[in-house]
This record gives sequence, C-alpha cells and structure tokens, in this order.
Amino acid sequence: MKKLLIAMLALIPMLSQAQTFYYGKPATLTGKLLRIKSLHPNQEAFGGNQIALALDQQVNVDGEEGLVKTKLIQLVDDDPRYSSLFKQEGKSVQIKCSELFRSHTGHHTTKVLCVVDSVRYK
Repeated sequence: MKKLLIAMLALIPMLSQAQTFYYGKPATLTGKLLRIKSLHPNQEAFGGNQIALALDQQVNVDGEEGLVKTKLIQLVDDDPRYSSLFKQEGKSVQIKCSELFRSHTGHHTTKVLCVVDSVRYK
C-alpha cells in the first residue's frame, strides 16, 4: 500500500505539467474568451480591443522563435467570425488553431497568437 501511494505521488507532477505546442503547427486549446486592450503604440488609429483566449491551463509554445509559457493567446480570424467572438466574451470554448505564431507587430498584444480554424462553445 505504501509503495502504491508513493508511485501515485510521483505521477502527480507529470500530470500537471504544461502541454507543449509548436509554432506553425495546429493546436486545440480550451479556455474562456476574453476582451483585451490593444498595446499598439498608435492607440488613435490602431488601438481598441482584441479578443483572446484565457487558457484553462498554462501551455508551452516552442520552435525556432524560442519557448514561451503562456495562459493568454490572442485570436486571429476572418472579420465576420472575429466580430462575433466579442459577443461571446466570458464563454468557455474549444478553439482549433490552424497554426500558432509568435508576436511580431504592434497589432499583436500577446506573445503567442492563434489563427482560428474553428470554435466550439462548451
């Protein structure tokens, strides 16, 4: 019994480790939709709100650009669906990303972004 308990305790850290995804690859993420403020330096022309996914659990995203640990990923989508995501703020979703990529312009507020392939509301 004591050995079984020790074995179970040894497995707990492995089960709680963050999942790793890769830049340029598909990913399926779960969390809640969250409206975030743009960090663009020209707030008058390009400021405002963006939609992001507050992840249920922290993830690692790795690739040539380097490893990023995050719990917040900005969503990128075509205009009709992107606009509708704002109306669903706070809802739990499963997002399928066609790819993940690292922030590289002033329009990118989080370190990692997701090109949305599909959205499933929970």
